Amino acid sequence: MIFYRILVAAFCVGAFPALRAELLVSEVMPGTEHDYVDEDGVSNDWIELYNAGDSEVELGLFSLTDDPQNLTKWQLPEAQLKPGEFLVVFASGKDRRNASVPHTNFKLKSEGEYLALVLMEEKKVRQEFLPALPSVAKSRSCGYLFRGGRMVAGQLTIFSRGTPGARNDAPSVQPRVKDTKFSVDRGFYQTPFEVEISSATEGAEIRYTLDGTPPSSRNGLIYKDPIPIESTSVLRVMAWKEEHLSTDIDTVSYIFPSHVAKQPARPEGWPTHYEAKLNPFFARMAGKDATDENGVIVKYAMASSENLGVEQEELEKSLLALPSISIVTDRSHFFDSKRGIHVKPEGRGRQWERPVSVELIDPEGRESGFQIDAGIRVRGGHSRSAACQKHGYRLYFRKEYGAGELDYPLFGDEGVSRFDDIDLRTAQNYSYHYSDSSHHTLVRDVFSRDCQRDMGQPYTRSRYYHLYLNGLYWGIYQTQEHAEASYAARYFGGDDEEFDVLKAKPSSDGRATDGKDQGWRRLWTIANAMAREGAPEDRLHLLRRLQGINANGVADPLLPAYLNVDNLIDYMLVIFLTGNFDGPVTQFARNFATNNWFSICRRNGREGFHFFCHDSEHSLAAEPSTIGINRVGPFVAGTSYDQFNPQWLHQQLTSVEWYCARFRARAEEVLSDGGILSRSANLARMRHRAQEVGRAMLAECARWGWRAGEPVKTKQDWEESITWLEQVLEKRAELVPGQLAEAMRFPRGVPVKEVVKRPLFNPVPAPRFRQREKGGTFAAEAGLVYFRMDGLDPREGQGVRAGSQMAQPDALARKIIVGADSPVRINIPPEGPLGDEWTQPEFDDRAWREGKGGVGYDQREDYQDLIGVDVEKDLFGKGTTLLARYTFDFSEAPAGDLLVLRLKVEDGFVAYLNGVEVGRENVSGPLQWNARARSRPDDVAMSWLALDITKHRGLLRKGKNVLAIGLVNEWERSSDLLLLPELSLGNEVRGTLVEAEGRDRIKARILTENQWGVLLDERLGSVRQARPVGKGDLLISEVMYHPGEPDERAVSIGLTQKSDFEFLELLNVSRDAVDLTGMYCREGIYFFQASARIVESGERVIIARNRRGMSHRYPECAVMTAYQGNLGNGRESIVIRAADGSEIVSVTYNDEDPWPSSADGEGYSLVLTNLSLEGDPSDPESWKSSDREGGSPGAP
Repeated sequence: MIFYRILVAAFCVGAFPALRAELLVSEVMPGTEHDYVDEDGVSNDWIELYNAGDSEVELGLFSLTDDPQNLTKWQLPEAQLKPGEFLVVFASGKDRRNASVPHTNFKLKSEGEYLALVLMEEKKVRQEFLPALPSVAKSRSCGYLFRGGRMVAGQLTIFSRGTPGARNDAPSVQPRVKDTKFSVDRGFYQTPFEVEISSATEGAEIRYTLDGTPPSSRNGLIYKDPIPIESTSVLRVMAWKEEHLSTDIDTVSYIFPSHVAKQPARPEGWPTHYEAKLNPFFARMAGKDATDENGVIVKYAMASSENLGVEQEELEKSLLALPSISIVTDRSHFFDSKRGIHVKPEGRGRQWERPVSVELIDPEGRESGFQIDAGIRVRGGHSRSAACQKHGYRLYFRKEYGAGELDYPLFGDEGVSRFDDIDLRTAQNYSYHYSDSSHHTLVRDVFSRDCQRDMGQPYTRSRYYHLYLNGLYWGIYQTQEHAEASYAARYFGGDDEEFDVLKAKPSSDGRATDGKDQGWRRLWTIANAMAREGAPEDRLHLLRRLQGINANGVADPLLPAYLNVDNLIDYMLVIFLTGNFDGPVTQFARNFATNNWFSICRRNGREGFHFFCHDSEHSLAAEPSTIGINRVGPFVAGTSYDQFNPQWLHQQLTSVEWYCARFRARAEEVLSDGGILSRSANLARMRHRAQEVGRAMLAECARWGWRAGEPVKTKQDWEESITWLEQVLEKRAELVPGQLAEAMRFPRGVPVKEVVKRPLFNPVPAPRFRQREKGGTFAAEAGLVYFRMDGLDPREGQGVRAGSQMAQPDALARKIIVGADSPVRINIPPEGPLGDEWTQPEFDDRAWREGKGGVGYDQREDYQDLIGVDVEKDLFGKGTTLLARYTFDFSEAPAGDLLVLRLKVEDGFVAYLNGVEVGRENVSGPLQWNARARSRPDDVAMSWLALDITKHRGLLRKGKNVLAIGLVNEWERSSDLLLLPELSLGNEVRGTLVEAEGRDRIKARILTENQWGVLLDERLGSVRQARPVGKGDLLISEVMYHPGEPDERAVSIGLTQKSDFEFLELLNVSRDAVDLTGMYCREGIYFFQASARIVESGERVIIARNRRGMSHRYPECAVMTAYQGNLGNGRESIVIRAADGSEIVSVTYNDEDPWPSSADGEGYSLVLTNLSLEGDPSDPESWKSSDREGGSPGAP
């Protein structure tokens, strides 16, 4: 039996680690029957050496020997061997230490003998063949195979011919052992079982391991009997036989949720501590139970179901709520003191890539899954901190590991199905494992990228998975595409070499990671020159040059295109909406540096640079005080080339009115009601992701949501974080248009203290059209409304288009009941329960402190003009809760249609009217004497928070009434506190009645103080009274769930996915016109109909995945609203509900027989044939394929 070993290299079956400098014997020719001759023209035995590392090797440090008793028998010549280079040493016995043609002082025997490569000074064997090299026939050599340009370890192979000085690509003369087979496949299991393993090659020996190490002819247990699997196990298997090529290693993971849910603190064989030099700040972030003065205390344990407040079964279900990725490898690749990537997470490059097996296992069987061998590295910024234990990773699929790429649809129809690499990312800055953050949501980063997707821009895709390392649960991760040249080639077409890819880097920002940076530098140069130009026409000319447009305004194929204006606008709108303060300009460097962005450009293409949202953790008020942050700028980062970034580019382009007008138009489109970035769309987008990951959050809480001596984070904590995110999205939708309306720029593009105004949003909102029985009226805050019903905009230039009509909007006559001068009594509650007596009108509050107006304190004096009752001495440093009562009387029954409560408040409150709760903000659960509120920033607190509490109007009564408010601070030593309420009754005064009978569309704008507002463009329903939609009113009459391929024109404008053309058709089968306001769907797909929409009897409306896709493929078809998510290409259930949550209509369709097959990817839709309410819409007999390709949306 022939064995070999490499001692220091520590390589195994699979691939060599990418060492810094690694000299290895790659091929041996123990005979002279060949035509490779030396300088004397003689054929000799030869030994081929190969540098498998990443740096030069000093050859003189090594010796070769054929005698185990004389390890320094022949020293290599003094020379260097570069990475990837070969050196052929003739084993001729001539003893020549010539660097170009070396000869040993010994020969080799064709029947086989001992051979070793030795580090001379230490007499340390680096590689040896025991007991001898194999016996080979004439003209044949033995050595190791190469895959993907790198040498692969494993069983020594006998080649049909020698390949001296080159990669060993000759065919092997040895047969291969037949692959191993398993009686039980990888997956999730509840009860123990036995696994039988077999190979069809007679006499083959099967070896296996259960510790993640790769089995080989010398490593692992010899398989004799079925292997018992009683708990979570990772089984690695290979088979070998003498004079045969061994099998590849097969890896299967068997996961037992009941075992994972009780994962111990000290799993057998795993390290509990490793030494590391820790940054003190990062060590504090990780927690006292995760670090000590010497390094890292490794955390493995899962919190118990009892501590999570759930049953064990519920925790186990959360482990099955997502597909899982199982990574298996020798655990030393993670925890070796010198080479482990967890111990040395700061390591970068190929030398810090380790071989692993990767499996995707879906417990519900919706995905087929895969197993592939790959390389793994640590990726990211904070992820590389030694104190971090939940690192981010990147998986590389290379030929040296097996397959050269992953061929699997990771993102379904949403993306491509071939990948060179893929990221496994997880939250860091705001996470349980690293900062114990109460704002750990796992949806912030992907939200920005989902926004890019919904705006029709290129983006990197993500999916959620549970991750296991050698069978140990490691938490929830997301796959994410890597913005690089291979990504661009697969989505934009062409070859990798055609693309330039740039990203922000801490020290040399804007440097190309693929391709070149000449185009990027040219873009920076022209943009700066454009901003400095004085004449508007010269600036416009330079902007056109950036787009490859000539002086005549025509695209010129001879001019290079560097800029995609619409992509940049959409990218910046996402940055502004989310309040991202760490990219593309970082607030952590006082806005002087850039961070976290990617850009891609086809070097000789017409698309220009595209920008990609990346690592958006510091967004959406992850730091609560940033809820009102303004990231519109202008910022200094970008004045030098090394800090050039997309926001600096945007700032320079605002010197051109054409760009500003285009930006304003897009901002109005996407930020207004019904737009892609509107409040309702943002909430639906975020809730979609929250629902995806929320089912699995219990497992994440159990794995990382605990610290010694502190309460375990529960799913309820996560849900509160999602509630905060909802509040953030609502507030950002409210604030960002105003921030854009006040946008500034540097004059002439040069940073100076004085800036000039350059509005990027129309500050006047669009009017709202309220359909009434005999037409409709407009609602507007101020000004007059100009409208048209012929499809034209009432504005022409900055004036009124001839023929436009004018209307007075509705008005509200208000009576203030409680205001700034109203008397108030306040009390600081003692420790103990509060009860609800203090909220009742009859409560005796005469012992409470009396005052008038606002209540609070402010150590910075921002609120002083609002505060009538200063409570700093009473509350600061002593407590967090204050009780306030505003008493008022009605001498007769209160009159008024509308009841509105407005407040200026910091931080949170719970409001009661005559003992009944009518509203709250930033306070969860029952009001307590020591409650704590989430932070409400000063600039937000100074704005009115309006609550329509008309549904509680019936609580008002003749005589004594009380508005009772529990005011809650963020913490005892907060620097400020504010409560200023206003309660009002109002009556609506109707404006000009607009007759709309027979018209189907209205366009309108507000004109106030010579400033035009945003355009209202609304399709009208019947002008007669419509009732709210209910069950039985609508049918889902057509479903395009798996459209045909996009055509070339669609691809050229960014519509690259089949899903861009999905749609649903709804048919009103009732006899009445119905109002769809408030209709929504959260099952299957996600949408919310925020604005009024009247649908006539017999009318059809369209809900689409992508408005641009529908407009391209069906230009005559109007889309009512767009949904988030995708229609499933298999079985899918859709439930559409009314505003009150009741079901309107539902359907469950499928792609399997007997459902029509041509609707499954062949370009046809499903059409409902049974339009009776008595029919079953989920019965395949009720459906047929559309009569024509593409379906017939909006038509029978």
